[in-house]
Amino acid sequence: MQRLMFNVFVLAVIGSTGCQSQTRAPAGSSAGGQKIAVISITSDAQKDPQAVNMGLTFANFCADEKYQVAIFFNVKGAQLPTKGFPDDFKYLEHDPLKAQIKALAAKGVEIHVCPVCMKDLEITDSEIMEEAFVTTKPKLFSKLGPDTMVFTY
Repeated sequence: MQRLMFNVFVLAVIGSTGCQSQTRAPAGSSAGGQKIAVISITSDAQKDPQAVNMGLTFANFCADEKYQVAIFFNVKGAQLPTKGFPDDFKYLEHDPLKAQIKALAAKGVEIHVCPVCMKDLEITDSEIMEEAFVTTKPKLFSKLGPDTMVFTY
């Protein structure tokens, strides 16, 4: 009898909560309604250009869909947004990777570069391309929230 009463109670709770409307922001949006996407590029562009190209392509798709986009170049990916990386390096028929970064920055995409990774790779601040910046924890973390979409390439 106790078990029956417990089951009836559980069903009543489930039934009453199932009838309430749910108002939750869609994935990738903040409480203010701004959709946010962070693209983390960790791959070495010269060793895995397909992965890097896809990350940049996806960032462009997100920007086209009105997401606030930040690209975080870290690990070996920190080598790409530098003045020393070849301007004409590209994957297949796609635009050169640095040209894609410049176009994304022109659309308002933030181009963050990891300072810890730069140090490990012996990249100085002056080597970072004009469209990118050496990020800080507060700048990067301001893009992260419970509904932020994060993709890694």
